[in-house]
Amino acid sequence: MSKSIEQLITVLKQECDLYKDYLNLASKKKTAVIKGDIKELDHITKLEQNMIVNMGKVDQIRIAIIGNILLEKKVSNVENITELANLIDEPSRSTILKLKDQLAALLEETKNANELNSELLQQALEYVEYNMNLITSAQPKGSTYGNKANEKDLKIKRNIFDAKI
Repeated sequence: MSKSIEQLITVLKQECDLYKDYLNLASKKKTAVIKGDIKELDHITKLEQNMIVNMGKVDQIRIAIIGNILLEKKVSNVENITELANLIDEPSRSTILKLKDQLAALLEETKNANELNSELLQQALEYVEYNMNLITSAQPKGSTYGNKANEKDLKIKRNIFDAKI
């Protein structure tokens, strides 16, 4: 097994580990959204941002390693990891394919977790907006006289925040 193939296996394992950690954070994020824990949500979001940066770095390393393998095998291009694995001898081929399948499953789980969290956040925002509308629409009515000495309702618009800008 060449050094580049060993590196590819290592980087695929790292990517799997990163996505497992990310899924763990997604679960914590779901709990924080459900509880309405803004501080925890902020903390998790910062951790997610760091993880995404690390994922990008590992992805770039994987791309470079694949480029090295292609040079070693004297192949100009491959469409995917499966096609690359077909150029590699056993047992490395089966290891790479197993890691590829594991990574694909983790990516699908990540996608589903992100969609769920997105829906939960959207519902939370709609709830907050609904409550804000309720609070701001509870306007006291006053009265004033019109041209013909008729009493007219006067709506006094109040802001929820008592501040001057």
